[in-house]
Amino acid sequence: MCFSTNLWDVVSCMNNRFFKLLVVLELSIFGCSDSSQHSSGSSGNQANGGTNTAGQLAQGGSSSGDAGSVTGGTTAGSGTAQANGGANTSQDGSSSGDTGSVTGGTTAGNGTSEGGATGGSGPTAGVVSTGGTLTESGGSTAGAAASAGSSGTSGISASNRPMGFASVSALGIENTTGGAGGKLVNADTAEALLAYMDSEEALIIMISGTIDLEGMVPLRSNKTLIGLSNARLINGGLELYKRQNIIIRNIAFADGTDDTMKINQNTHHVWVDHCDFSNSADGLFDITRQSSYITISWNHFYNHSKTMLIGHSDSESEDAGHLKTTIHNNWFDGTEQRHPRVRFGEVHVFNNYFLNNRLYGVASTMEADVVMEGNYFDNVPYPSYSGYQESGPGDLVERNNVYHKSGSPQIRGTAFDPQTYYDYVVDDPELVPDFIRNGAGVGVIDPVAASG
Repeated sequence: MCFSTNLWDVVSCMNNRFFKLLVVLELSIFGCSDSSQHSSGSSGNQANGGTNTAGQLAQGGSSSGDAGSVTGGTTAGSGTAQANGGANTSQDGSSSGDTGSVTGGTTAGNGTSEGGATGGSGPTAGVVSTGGTLTESGGSTAGAAASAGSSGTSGISASNRPMGFASVSALGIENTTGGAGGKLVNADTAEALLAYMDSEEALIIMISGTIDLEGMVPLRSNKTLIGLSNARLINGGLELYKRQNIIIRNIAFADGTDDTMKINQNTHHVWVDHCDFSNSADGLFDITRQSSYITISWNHFYNHSKTMLIGHSDSESEDAGHLKTTIHNNWFDGTEQRHPRVRFGEVHVFNNYFLNNRLYGVASTMEADVVMEGNYFDNVPYPSYSGYQESGPGDLVERNNVYHKSGSPQIRGTAFDPQTYYDYVVDDPELVPDFIRNGAGVGVIDPVAASG
């Protein structure tokens, strides 16, 4: 009814009611039905990032390396909201049943809600979202996490943040970020590369092709070195002397003239990830003279004897309390010794693959503290020593390692607890050979995404 003392209001009301009546009659005549969000049907209309019953990925769902969750949107009517797959978790963007979670969306009307599966038993190298763009935290800005949410080789691999000691806030640095925030430059000649590495400014240096270093060359602070496809540095090595905040990824190093990677003299916060190391005149990788807060991850070491030395000599007692190093998910492939050999320092060795190491795996000497866990030793006659040759013994704790066709480890003391410094997850060591073979070394990460 139209009630008003104003004649114009009464006319307007009557016109509106007449128009609505015409709309109802037209709908009745032509049989049109409302297909809005509240209709029911077998396919279920998609709303606000949810999915229909056909199981399509929700466009609004996202995977985050920091938060580690994927949340489905809301559907209407009888549609079903379903979140597929495990979530990326923690700093490394990995898939983990402990912290990763997937939450199904809610529905309206008669719809049902079904939560996706958690990451389950996937190792920290869980599969990265195939639909999204890699971010600094190793997550995804678009597509949902991979539907399996289980084991793989790309979760940690694609992370742009280190795990372990390189992630610890200390000595004025909150985290190892390399050249983040600086210019991105390209180097395909020795001249260009050496100029960029010697620059005082923060830089992200993209390396391409084979570059002959012609000896040991310096690398200054606040740099990220990333190899593009087939990037190789030969006939030399990198020396980090009193430097800090450096990232080196996806580069093959070969035929070093001294130590291929030399980190010394109070250098700190260095992350070396997804590189190949082979053939050197001395060691492949040395960390000495009070350097600290270093992570060595997902590298492939091969064709050499003296692999990794941490601690210069038995007389360098000033190294006590320094040399804090995390060594995880590396492949020591037929290298003979020093994986690593440690003096004085605190070193965490986990989820590495030791294969055919003829002399020994790990040595803790001169009261070093070494924790060795979740590793797979395959045909290694002496997995670990406490003390070696002229060097006195160090503490060495071992737990949850696999010794396949290998000897028994030497252990001593109580070492230290890595969790007092950082959070980490040790994957099932039985799975280590497979995901290390597929995930360690060059050619695994996306260098363009890693540069961001």
